[in-house]
Amino acid sequence: MYSPGFEGSRSAVSRYDVTPLPLIPFSDTGGEALSGSGVVAGGITNPDGSVSLGIWSEGVLTNLGMAPGLPSRDFNRPRVFGINNSGVIVGTVHTPAGDLPSRWFRYERGHFAVLPLADATDIGGAAIGINDDGEVVGYDRTSSNRVIGWLWSKGVYTRLPVSGANTAALAINRRGTIIGNRSLGSVRRLLAGQWRRTRESGYVLDHGAVHYLSGFVYAINEKDEAVGGSSPREEAMATIFRKGIGEVILELPGAAVGINASADVVGYYQPAGQSRRHLFFWNASSGAFDLTPEGYRSAQAAAINDRGDILGFGETESGKGQYFLLRPDPNGVLTPKTATRKS
Repeated sequence: MYSPGFEGSRSAVSRYDVTPLPLIPFSDTGGEALSGSGVVAGGITNPDGSVSLGIWSEGVLTNLGMAPGLPSRDFNRPRVFGINNSGVIVGTVHTPAGDLPSRWFRYERGHFAVLPLADATDIGGAAIGINDDGEVVGYDRTSSNRVIGWLWSKGVYTRLPVSGANTAALAINRRGTIIGNRSLGSVRRLLAGQWRRTRESGYVLDHGAVHYLSGFVYAINEKDEAVGGSSPREEAMATIFRKGIGEVILELPGAAVGINASADVVGYYQPAGQSRRHLFFWNASSGAFDLTPEGYRSAQAAAINDRGDILGFGETESGKGQYFLLRPDPNGVLTPKTATRKS
């Protein structure tokens, strides 16, 4: 299929294999993470209805069990947020009633560790990102309902020197550069990704130096290129940030949520005249194209690794929430479609 503007890009002309994944649907507060080798971690449902941590790799699902040391009747819902290239997984465990109260966990080679909160008086905590050196970033919810971002390294918490009533640390690369979002408004707006006021923004923390951005961020690669969104108009649009400067890469409502070492970017956008989200891929040579699988009424990306694997989730035509993995495959069933190009 010929698509104008896609000449010269291997990624742009690739077809993709689509694999549904046996993880708890995102609509049921499931979480997910994708490693560099294509391992996917997330929550899985057991035959007795209980929930545990699982990993999927090359068609094989492995049940990793549940974190010990917490009352199973209370903290029995794991939610995965990060995995590094050594297979170390981080996330949170909470109750069936909701996200709070919660604790965060670290899983490595068969061993669960449920970590204490950064402050014993806090009511919940979540680990969101982990790098290949095992450093973890996340946030705690305080008893006064504030969100405080932190770095956990070698068993020690460090509160991040980021201004704002509410902060959240979301990712850390091997250089130790941390990204996250902050808000001077309500916590709900911060965590829901509603970034339409100038008092809310993302940040990049590079070895003690904080750079505040004109938009919000979700992911960073090893070159300190971050992605998220900004609002040059009424709605937020997918944006890449380099050295603090944002560039809109898709001029339709949406956001970028993943970036790899080649600066391939994935996220979601809302096509003109439509109300549902579609999954997009972008790089500088090809521009943006749509990778929403057939049979899905909506879809969006969660992550992309350096191999070009894309983890996504969406809603099927039957209304079922579903995670899936897209892998470049010349014989794959999914053909890229034009999304849009910058005007």
